[in-house]
Amino acid sequence: MGAENDNPANAPAHDGTWRVRIRSTTGEVLGAGILLGSETVLTCAHVIPADGWPVPAVEVRVDLVGVPDAEPVTARVAEGCWVPQRADDCGDVALLTLSRPQPAEYAARLFRLPPKPRRPVRMFGFPEGNDNGMWFAARIAGTAGPRAEWVQLNPESRGDVVRWGFSGAGVEDEETQRVIGIVVSRYDDSDSVPSAERRHFSYMIPVETVLRHLPGVRRWVDGDPGVDERLVSPLTDGVQDIGFAQRLALWLRRESLAGREGIADVETVVIADDDSDRYETLSRAVTLADRELAGVGAEQAVSSAPRNTVPPIGSLDLAVDVTGSTDTDVAKRVADRMDLKALGDTSPFSRIRANAVPLTIVAVSVDRAHDPEALVRFMEILADRGSRLMLVFRDPQAPALRLAEWLFRPERERIDAWMGELAGQVTRAERLEREAVERRALLSPALNAPYPRSASALRVNLLRLRGDPGLYTHHIIAKMAAFEHAAATVLRRAEAALCAADEQLKRIPELEGLLRASAASAGARAVSEHPELIPLQRAAVELLDSVPYDVAAAQEAVDRFVRAVNEIGP
Repeated sequence: MGAENDNPANAPAHDGTWRVRIRSTTGEVLGAGILLGSETVLTCAHVIPADGWPVPAVEVRVDLVGVPDAEPVTARVAEGCWVPQRADDCGDVALLTLSRPQPAEYAARLFRLPPKPRRPVRMFGFPEGNDNGMWFAARIAGTAGPRAEWVQLNPESRGDVVRWGFSGAGVEDEETQRVIGIVVSRYDDSDSVPSAERRHFSYMIPVETVLRHLPGVRRWVDGDPGVDERLVSPLTDGVQDIGFAQRLALWLRRESLAGREGIADVETVVIADDDSDRYETLSRAVTLADRELAGVGAEQAVSSAPRNTVPPIGSLDLAVDVTGSTDTDVAKRVADRMDLKALGDTSPFSRIRANAVPLTIVAVSVDRAHDPEALVRFMEILADRGSRLMLVFRDPQAPALRLAEWLFRPERERIDAWMGELAGQVTRAERLEREAVERRALLSPALNAPYPRSASALRVNLLRLRGDPGLYTHHIIAKMAAFEHAAATVLRRAEAALCAADEQLKRIPELEGLLRASAASAGARAVSEHPELIPLQRAAVELLDSVPYDVAAAQEAVDRFVRAVNEIGP
């Protein structure tokens, strides 16, 4: 396929010569894409009209918009490189093969970069009326979608929301100018939401997800994979240790606690040399959590997995076996993974100290590192810079394990303060549930689906947490985080039930006012001349005075009376 790798390795995409516009043979703009190598274009599958199965046979035109005087070139979907979007928002990527090779120096190099929140990005697409293209700016919000394949991008301004003509466009990291994904879709709130409150944002597919669906793209990708090869699982042996798998999935699922002052979100785990089941369970978890690996044999592994043993895709940024590694080796691995920069001193430690490092990292065989204690001290720096860490030791008596447990032990007063916050959440959940039940009691049972009261169970579990023998060790963090998530779920459910009941109840005074106004407009004379109005009015009044209220029946009765009055005329 020509000179595919002429670009300098690990160099950012240059001058935008890789940006392409994709058009139909009649000239209609279909979307955008990225030139890879000399003969290949990466885009979204939905950009290409699906006129065939399993691969569209339609021919499209590709314009190298960043290359002056470049001639259009035709292209078709490459064999085996068509992955349409599934119902769970997975897929929607495709490769096109150009009919005529282009100079390889025009092509882009893609880069594996964890899509961390608030990182600024930009994209160049071809909206309707502007075939020459324009820039939009955004910030990464976080993963989204049922399988978390997509990454949400929040626009820098209301005018920066992508639209038709941006699908397939390369997403560039502002800081490094790396191409880190492609635009795939947009979201708009419905018209029922007030315009001032309406949200609009877009989604991208990260490079590592592209690789999961199109492994052949790997030849055009820079940056190290997120999981060391020694830790990759074949996903063929099932879950060997279900309890440990659930613990790993919970830790990977929950949000970072790094923002909670004084508490480093660090777990220590011991996996003895002869505990192959536990080791394979760890390997399985990091494989399923990685964006790039989660598609290799993962569908069967996920579908047959026991409950709560599957971590979200993209919940892990780096899994590294540190056997024999120095702290400098690991620092370089982390700095390269985030493509961190630093002014002046370019040592990996300086690159890390000069930046936030909001990564979720699993480090395996910490006690087998070149200098385990020095590596643990480095891990403290990562925790201070915002990383979530799972440190895996092979020897339960390792001095480095004792050091890690001492360094990352949460302070007693911090745990007490957090426990106080949790108690406040339980109290609020109890109050909201009580109010929701009281409001719902005023409504007809027919309008109320069964409502599970869960705050009492929260209170019991909070007492168990307070009595946990590991209360003032770092092991309590996972339990408290899980409890916090459960409390938030109960709070949301109670708030929704209370809001729904209030919405129903406020209809009663509204209907009463409507009934009075309609009766007043009819007047006493109309009622005496039209006695059929009397039972209609009486029925409506009775329903509006009856507790529990049947709001739907009352609405129907009032509507009948109002229609009858309107039919009388002036």
